[in-house]
Amino acid sequence: MKLSTILLGVVAASALALPASADAIKYGRRTNDAGVDYTSIKPTDYSAASNHGHSFSAFAIQGGSAGNNGQESNTDGATFTLKGNVTKDCAYYTGNANTTIDFGTIGIYASNNAGPAAAFDMTAPASVSIDTNLAGCNTSNTVSVSKNDIRGLVNNSGVGYDSNVFQAHLPYSVTGSYTAGAVGSTSATAGNWINLAEGANATSATHGAWKSAMSLDVNIPVPSKSLLAGNYEGKLTVSITAF
Repeated sequence: MKLSTILLGVVAASALALPASADAIKYGRRTNDAGVDYTSIKPTDYSAASNHGHSFSAFAIQGGSAGNNGQESNTDGATFTLKGNVTKDCAYYTGNANTTIDFGTIGIYASNNAGPAAAFDMTAPASVSIDTNLAGCNTSNTVSVSKNDIRGLVNNSGVGYDSNVFQAHLPYSVTGSYTAGAVGSTSATAGNWINLAEGANATSATHGAWKSAMSLDVNIPVPSKSLLAGNYEGKLTVSITAF
């Protein structure tokens, strides 16, 4: 037996042991008197070929590789939506400060030598500045300032008085200063956004998100009439409300 015949039988047996695949490789040749080519060689042909007494030789290449799992593409990818929620929040820091602002004695001309024109009149304007280093809101919002009584500070002592020369109320104005911008704007301006006049009960300003220090300046001017004895009192409310 020729060495080439032995080697051919080894190659053929190895090829037949390969698993079937999606992309099969099949090539074969069996020679006989007619010299016909075959695309598939039967195992019985190898047995016959290994018998040196047979009249033909057989050769085969069989194998393959696995096909794609899925659809091929020249490009691939994905789009991810990243999402999270921030709750609306507004801040106006006062700590544990006493919210009653006591002016103490509101001075009047009390001496008997003041003269009838000045007697019992307020001696000078009163003022107070209410400052915080944190105010604002992380969404569109409205800043509001209001008085509980449009008259301002009111004396509720109940004493009778001559309204021609005395008054039982003290009007006041309020200016609110901070840094903010308009809704929809990406810029902010430092300034007097709140201007509550003496004869007004409330005012407001609307903004986009902002945060800054805030100052409320309250001014009580000297009234045109004299003051009664007793307490002049009123409430000033500031609020920052998201919408």
